[in-house]
Amino acid sequence: METLNVSNRGSHGNEGPEREHVPPSDLPYWKRAHRSWWFWIGLLLMLTAITIYVLSDDLAFLPHR
Repeated sequence: METLNVSNRGSHGNEGPEREHVPPSDLPYWKRAHRSWWFWIGLLLMLTAITIYVLSDDLAFLPHR
């Protein structure tokens, strides 16, 4: 049985090939939208509105006849 010579002893083997760093401004908007704090505020407000709508029985705060 032959022994396997490993030349990169200091790095893990499952990290994949080296990728070139791309500045955030060069990425398409849909890939960098989650980095914006406006995105997270909008998502939080949307989830809050959906929760209020569902828990209030379709915004019916007063009993219906």
